[in-house]
Amino acid sequence: MHARRSKMKSQNSDTPIPPPRDPELAFSTKTSAVHLPLALTPDKDPPGADSLGLTSDEITQFREQGYVIKRGLINPNLFKPFLDLWWLQPPAQAAKLDPGKPQTWVSPGRHWPKENRYSLAANWMGDSPWPGLDVERVGANQGERIGRLPHKLTRDIGNDVWRWHGIGHDPAFVRVTSAHPNVLYMIEALLGGPIKLPCRNRGLYAVFPRLPDDPATKLGPHMDQSLTEMQVVTYLEDVEPRSGGFTIFPSSPQRLYPTSQQAYNWVAGETSEAAMDRIKTEVQPIEFCGKAGDVIFCHGWVVHSAGIHEGERIRKAVVQDFNRSRKRGHMRWTAAGKHGAERINCGMDGVFRMPMDSDDDPADGMREVTNQWIMDSNEFVLSRRPVYADIFEEWNLGERSVTGDVIAEPPWWQKYDLPMLPTGSVPRGGGGVPAVPLENIASYEGDGIWRVKSRANDWMN
Repeated sequence: MHARRSKMKSQNSDTPIPPPRDPELAFSTKTSAVHLPLALTPDKDPPGADSLGLTSDEITQFREQGYVIKRGLINPNLFKPFLDLWWLQPPAQAAKLDPGKPQTWVSPGRHWPKENRYSLAANWMGDSPWPGLDVERVGANQGERIGRLPHKLTRDIGNDVWRWHGIGHDPAFVRVTSAHPNVLYMIEALLGGPIKLPCRNRGLYAVFPRLPDDPATKLGPHMDQSLTEMQVVTYLEDVEPRSGGFTIFPSSPQRLYPTSQQAYNWVAGETSEAAMDRIKTEVQPIEFCGKAGDVIFCHGWVVHSAGIHEGERIRKAVVQDFNRSRKRGHMRWTAAGKHGAERINCGMDGVFRMPMDSDDDPADGMREVTNQWIMDSNEFVLSRRPVYADIFEEWNLGERSVTGDVIAEPPWWQKYDLPMLPTGSVPRGGGGVPAVPLENIASYEGDGIWRVKSRANDWMN
């Protein structure tokens, strides 16, 4: 089935349409990282790290290593209202986290519920509560995943992690992080315009200290294979070495890019896994260490990991994605299976291809459809051209002056009339996009084919 799909041609490119993939899956391999990370402290920065813009040394570093750091880029006082709000959120209250008692910060996952439905509206499939895994559902198999939540609570290779995705679409939070003028300046200096004005980011990611008997922290190198041209991390509080700092594998984008089948949308090729294995075994990872307001800018296809955390403080960072404003293709939709059938993902051509040989009625439009709503860009780039000879063929890298070439492209959830921001009794820092019925976004054409009507570029008309 996959081989047949991969030969289908798109309407605007000679590049084959690849098999659909699950939007929640990152790209990685089973190989473990060989090297422990080295601390990337300010004394290792090239000249220019403390000023706006790019020096020749920084341009060389980005071209060769795929990253650059700007120290003190954002005034940390801007973060205080959101850090204060963080302590009042349900996961902090459930674990009795106290800002004045560091002993309460250790392994709070012991006190978190196995499942949470914090800070959500009753808007699942229209007007229902977001379901628990033990609830029978009209649009999905019982136990089918829900997708992202405003508060994602996990244990990641030794440390408890709280991803506060819900704050990522708070307009005031976006203004002091992703849409801060200094950040947008650097994005244009590196990537070049027109820049898509970000409407959300992934939110505040907190990595906690662990108990002495907890498993040791390990690196989990991966590439998100999300629709981002630049990945950016901002520290909201100081991060010392071995305290969970964002860890990257320098030069990994340059190694992976030639293996992709497309230039703008990551599509793994025949040699991509081998390239990833070499990155994990050959490249020396580095841990971004710094003060509140420090920012690291990376190519969007950088291999990265949460850092090794052996410290006593909570690492608080904002993970962000940036793109040029471009003509876009379809969304990364995924449809839940029913009657025991498997989940089906939407292809780049906007088509769900339901199996015809199962108990799951292919014409059933009351099927839960979701996407990875934490992303600012959730639509494929319309162009499916192959990779350039130079990964930075279209980038600015300081060649042109920054002019404020930023476009307020409508966010994808507005294009498709999907709820995102908290409303009614949902508190600030909550919300998110629920499942909607397949029949709301696509039309059935028979033979298992559901075709989505794209609204990606209607705003340009």
